[in-house]
Amino acid sequence: MIKILDFFEYARSESLWMAHFCTGCCSLEMAAAMGPRYDWERYGYMPTPTPRQADVLMITGLVSKKILPALLRTYAQMAEPKYVLALGACSFDGGPYNDSLSVIKNPTEILPADAFIAGCPPKPEAIIEGLERIKEKIRAKEPSAASQGGLWKEMEF
Repeated sequence: MIKILDFFEYARSESLWMAHFCTGCCSLEMAAAMGPRYDWERYGYMPTPTPRQADVLMITGLVSKKILPALLRTYAQMAEPKYVLALGACSFDGGPYNDSLSVIKNPTEILPADAFIAGCPPKPEAIIEGLERIKEKIRAKEPSAASQGGLWKEMEF
């Protein structure tokens, strides 16, 4: 017998709304995933202009020391449960800019991601696959990685 709450988890996983934090070239591939060839709305993904209605925060590029407070503020404004998707090398370790003094070397220590998508930039197929992994976490009722830990809880923003 299917419980009502299981139905709500399924419905939540099939209609993900995303706040995209576009700070790099990975956002161009994200736009390609939205386009007519891949059409991610068929899979139930929808961008939203406000973080207050978003389920997933997509970090699509470089995280600098100057932009970090805005990223954490965006994440804090999202309603629970909230998940993080990191696109490309820059959102994982700074990518080709990791030797710069203004770049956060490992932003996922501060705000842990639930799924990483490799590539510089990743292909649209990989972006959709990463979002499917987040759907699986929601259906399995797994808590998000950022709710389990991360330095973002200790930082003021």
